[in-house]
Amino acid sequence: MPVLNVVAVYLAAGSSKRMGSNKLLLPLGNECLGSKALQAAVCSKVNHTIVVTKKGDNLEWIEPILFSEAYQQKWSHISCSSALKGQSASLKCGLQKAKELSADAVIVLLADQPLISIVLINTFVSLFENHSSVPFISSFYQGIAGAPVLFSKQMFPSLDKLQGDQGARKIIRQNGTENGIFYECSDASLFMDVDTKQAYERIKKIYKEKCRRI
Repeated sequence: MPVLNVVAVYLAAGSSKRMGSNKLLLPLGNECLGSKALQAAVCSKVNHTIVVTKKGDNLEWIEPILFSEAYQQKWSHISCSSALKGQSASLKCGLQKAKELSADAVIVLLADQPLISIVLINTFVSLFENHSSVPFISSFYQGIAGAPVLFSKQMFPSLDKLQGDQGARKIIRQNGTENGIFYECSDASLFMDVDTKQAYERIKKIYKEKCRRI
């Protein structure tokens, strides 16, 4: 079986309007919230991770260790000049870079989902390695599809047509839910995103509880 090139597109270009401040800089444990899922991606089985930000982001939310020699070849950064047009613009910026890297698939990760784990990302990569003909592999929780989601290269033209805040769910609906793979996970915290101060407080409590179990 040929080795498949799976590239992560890490979307970190949001405006944090509902939070009122840059949520990627919020502390979670001893690190910044925005760096958590990025570290999981860089340490996972994906071949490369593309970090997409808006213009002017100085990446101070990324942990210093990821700039070290051990990790610097595992990820790259793109400043998306059209990020304010919506999430689809950031996704397409990352997708263009993934194409340049000859990606067989992209896995879309959100920087405000800090509890995404290495295990979950690796599960998606393994599923694609075993089912490389499927157009997509999507997270699924309580009947709702969402991120993380993996798209094979056959779906790249559809992703390029997205506009505004259209995202993965639109592509999945258009392609037909029966054609992809849905990975259902019972741990809701893996898919929680931080959009508000209330959500941030919930994430902090869940994170502390997870750390106690380790």
